[in-house]
Amino acid sequence: MKDPPILDLDRQGDELSQFTSTKNPLHDRNFYIIVSLTLVEIMGGATIGPILPELSKIFDVSPSEIQLVMTAFFLPIGIATPFLGIMADRIGIKKVLVPSLLLFAIAGSCCAFAGDFQTLIGWRFLQGLGAASLNLVSLTLISTLYRGKALTLAMSINVSAIGASTAIYPIVGGVLAGFSWRYPFLLGTIAFPLLLLVLMVLKLPRQASGSHNSNLKIYLRKVWQSISNSTVLGLLLVIGVMFMIQSGSFITYIPILAGVDFGASGLFIGLVLASMSVSLGLVAAQLGRLTRHTSEITLIKAALTIAAIALAMIPLIDRAWLLFIPSILFGAAFALAIPASQTLLAKLTIDDTRAGFMAVNASVQALGLGLGPLIAGIFAGLWGLYGIFWATAGLAGVTLAVLHFLLRQAGRNSAPR
Repeated sequence: MKDPPILDLDRQGDELSQFTSTKNPLHDRNFYIIVSLTLVEIMGGATIGPILPELSKIFDVSPSEIQLVMTAFFLPIGIATPFLGIMADRIGIKKVLVPSLLLFAIAGSCCAFAGDFQTLIGWRFLQGLGAASLNLVSLTLISTLYRGKALTLAMSINVSAIGASTAIYPIVGGVLAGFSWRYPFLLGTIAFPLLLLVLMVLKLPRQASGSHNSNLKIYLRKVWQSISNSTVLGLLLVIGVMFMIQSGSFITYIPILAGVDFGASGLFIGLVLASMSVSLGLVAAQLGRLTRHTSEITLIKAALTIAAIALAMIPLIDRAWLLFIPSILFGAAFALAIPASQTLLAKLTIDDTRAGFMAVNASVQALGLGLGPLIAGIFAGLWGLYGIFWATAGLAGVTLAVLHFLLRQAGRNSAPR
């Protein structure tokens, strides 16, 4: 089926700042600092997950209460990201990023020395607040500093790094916890040397240092105008649904299915989830090559189709080892959908509202991650454990249909009259 006409994204991309580059981001030391920002944020959650059972015993709280260690970290990310995006555009990226890294490192270190559960939750909330701007700034800087194929490559490498880190970080956290539960929290001190690199090495164009628009009302109107078109809404829908499926169906309920129905061990479940991360990283690394032969829109549509197939496959599985297949397939789908969507979103932004626009993107990701387990739980209550996967397969199919419709609307609106 032929793609519907859409907005001229290449023309939109030409309107990016004159300081953007079409060179390979791997040859730019700025890029390594930018990716590190994303990896530090992920580290704050992924390295702590494996030690939750031990923390439950140490602080003498129930398994349901210990989840607050993760909730307290992710909640401020979802709440603060839009405001930090506005601040980054208004006062400058570094003026937001530097205190964020400092807070992340200090609060993370203090978590390691918490004497009671309430204190631990308080420091985790502050650490999450410090992490709230990191993914936002990373996406903003990538979309600011690169364009064309370099932009696609940068987005794909960033997602590939995310895939690799989500496979490695839980192992690192588990190994360190073997020495002491405090050590995974102390990993937050990595933000200190990264802070120095931001101050001394990271070079930003003038446009990325702060908005020249002093009228907040006009600024917010511009952000809204950037978001409120059919193409952007369709891409944000894809991002939200993919993160929702990842956190709900795969990260939360695949382990439950494997443990309850197949009696799988924790190690086996970890390997299944790791296979998704490995697949994500490998496929994302090839996105630059794929976009030479097909459009980002086509890749996004293929990703939603693959995700629907992977989800629909799960209720039909009768052996635990077969769970590797849908996990690998979804990892590939995620790797196609997210960087391709983010690349197109980056092409649709304008320079003086870029951080605010990307804050919406980051907030949608956080919302998807947060709502995923909740919505999957509702599906489980309605249709049982297997009903989760049928329902989310249908959700992926509906998202594909809605995306196609929204792109057609965008094409009609942009067509010459």
